[in-house]
Amino acid sequence: MSLITLEQWQLFLQIAERGSITETALARDVAQSAISRQLLALEAKCGGKLFDRLAQGVRLNEVGQRLYPKVLDWVGRADELSNQARGSLRAPSGTVRVGIIESLASGLIEPLFQTVRERLPGIELRLTMGLSGRLNEALRAGAIDVALYSDNGRERHSEGVGLGAMLHLLVGAPGDPITQPNTVAFESLHELPLVVPGRPYAFHDVLEHWAKRKGIRLNIAMECDSLLLQKQLVANCGVYAIMAASALTKDLALGSLQAARIVRPTLKRRLVLKTRNEKINSEASQSVAQLLESLLSEQLPSLLCGF
Repeated sequence: MSLITLEQWQLFLQIAERGSITETALARDVAQSAISRQLLALEAKCGGKLFDRLAQGVRLNEVGQRLYPKVLDWVGRADELSNQARGSLRAPSGTVRVGIIESLASGLIEPLFQTVRERLPGIELRLTMGLSGRLNEALRAGAIDVALYSDNGRERHSEGVGLGAMLHLLVGAPGDPITQPNTVAFESLHELPLVVPGRPYAFHDVLEHWAKRKGIRLNIAMECDSLLLQKQLVANCGVYAIMAASALTKDLALGSLQAARIVRPTLKRRLVLKTRNEKINSEASQSVAQLLESLLSEQLPSLLCGF
């Protein structure tokens, strides 16, 4: 004997609630004879009658009354399961590998994680911090799916979503006379011992370009990729660094470092949000990129430390 289907149990409930085969047929927009045949087929599978036939309609018999609450509960749970399944299929899911430049990571990773967990529970994040050049390389190589990084404003304008400007500052130790004023001219970098990230670091080219134009000599005392170690060296070893304002929020508030805005020229980099090739980009990656863009637009003013 074949199993009773969900559709047949739904018909059973509908007839019981309306008390009429005719009204059930009208509600379903089918012939009354079709509903009668379907009910007979259901009763045949059950091995007996479920309804008493009356002159004014039908009503559940003793067997039908015992079945009714159980069928009502089972059909309700089946509908809920179907809705959940459809929701899961509609919602983006999968692993999304996100790369964020270190200067922005501390302010963005926590809200990104919380928002994804609340709104997109089917997505698992894998987060990477790094230099802009290396994140761009990783994106091109397919090692990450979404990258938030900066370029010097002249690189590939058509690629990625431009989200604003990253202001860069000259960073010194507390009490340092060069970084004590609010601004410092680019010429003041002459012979200053600098600690900078290793290549690929787009600001190498920018600094060299302006040093040549200004007729000054850059003194790269050390290359170091870690912002934390750069800050430690600046605070304790008499060197200077050029960092995004967003990387210095807590340090400046605590007074553990001080910074001045470089002028003539002002050093800014374009903040870019980019995903992998659209042909292989997933809905999950697009969703995470949209969330990241929204979070950044809310937090960017505070990340710039008021400069």
